[in-house]
Amino acid sequence: MQFAVKARSVPLVALWLAGVGVIPFFVCATLILVGPPELFAPASDALLAYGAIILSFLGGIQWGFATRGARAASQSGILLCKLLVSVVPSLVAWVALLAPREPGFMILAGTFLLVFLMDIRAACLNQAPAWYPSLRLFPTLVAVAALIAATFA
Repeated sequence: MQFAVKARSVPLVALWLAGVGVIPFFVCATLILVGPPELFAPASDALLAYGAIILSFLGGIQWGFATRGARAASQSGILLCKLLVSVVPSLVAWVALLAPREPGFMILAGTFLLVFLMDIRAACLNQAPAWYPSLRLFPTLVAVAALIAATFA
């Protein structure tokens, strides 16, 4: 019940933008799975690149959560840990781009799930809006499904 209440409080513009943000995942995965063979490689490359970009974006959001209201003098160790964790998605995304295609897809999929857990934790600690995990659930599921489908195509 509490999850449904939080989901209803997600700002409409955020829902709309998150919905638009999943379109490249859906389109690329569809082209990989059922598109003409000549589009397999470009769609795979596009999916990998888009996944890496979005994962880096999500890391930037974690950086914002970490720095929101931070008191450098009293919490410098905690802030350092949060900032270090927030750059991990970008570094992992870069590794995924350098890896062969299928392992790259799986690296991204796993990291999307881990970042979603970070989102939930941030909301539980009042470092993110309470509605943020509700916003992130659907895009995370679409991204992970697209990446896993592409892995086994």
